[in-house]
Amino acid sequence: MPASRVVDKRIDGSSIIRFDLHQRIQHTLMFLSFGVLAVTGLPLKYSAWASSRWWMGVWGGIDVVKAVHRYAAWVMIATFVYHLGYLLIKRPFSTAMLPRAKDVGDFVADMKHAFGLSTEGPKFDRFSYRNKFAYWLLLPGAVIMVGTGLLLMYPVWTANHAPNWTYLLSLTVHGDAAIFAIGWMAFVHVYFAHFARHVFPADKSIFTGRVPFERYREEFPLEYARIMAAAETSVAAPDEPVPPGPEEQPRVVESSSEEESIAGLL
Repeated sequence: MPASRVVDKRIDGSSIIRFDLHQRIQHTLMFLSFGVLAVTGLPLKYSAWASSRWWMGVWGGIDVVKAVHRYAAWVMIATFVYHLGYLLIKRPFSTAMLPRAKDVGDFVADMKHAFGLSTEGPKFDRFSYRNKFAYWLLLPGAVIMVGTGLLLMYPVWTANHAPNWTYLLSLTVHGDAAIFAIGWMAFVHVYFAHFARHVFPADKSIFTGRVPFERYREEFPLEYARIMAAAETSVAAPDEPVPPGPEEQPRVVESSSEEESIAGLL
């Protein structure tokens, strides 16, 4: 009797599943809340500008803008808590996202390739150095934005329980960190998510969860090779006879924790 064909559970047709449902939900909540925070926070920071006064008028006044900004902030806080719970409950922390010495070499190789000093770029594994940098920049940034934002959201509590300079310092840090975050998203993230040659005009994988074989092989060749090797060792062709011996149930290759993603927000 011919053996059943069994493939790696991350292979789905002509694509590889890179992001699960939880990661896609977290990313959607994060970018929606971030967008609302940006378009309502900038006019509050630069409230003296005529364009800011016009924009707040479109929303219905400064009180409405403040209220929307706070609601969006709570959505981002809830998403941050959701992500932490996802890491602790859904699966163990993946060491694949931890910085490694290879990332330094990959950065150097990437710069050489970008400036024409090398004909071959770096070969990335599950996460590139860009993925890791964005993720580890996001976490402390979220802590800073949430912490200072809560101090600004409850000024009476801040005045009663913190030094006098706390509110003004939080206002400065919150606003400047927001400008940095908006700049990063507008110039760095948007490029890699929309204008890089292998994803133009948009990287849809964070919404579909799937990446085509060809792109995966080009962008993450080391992990692609590992997935394909695991699939080949677990597949028996339909016309291939089963070797003599006791019957075994078909086995689905499980992805190791090294292959599990914790970065659905990058």
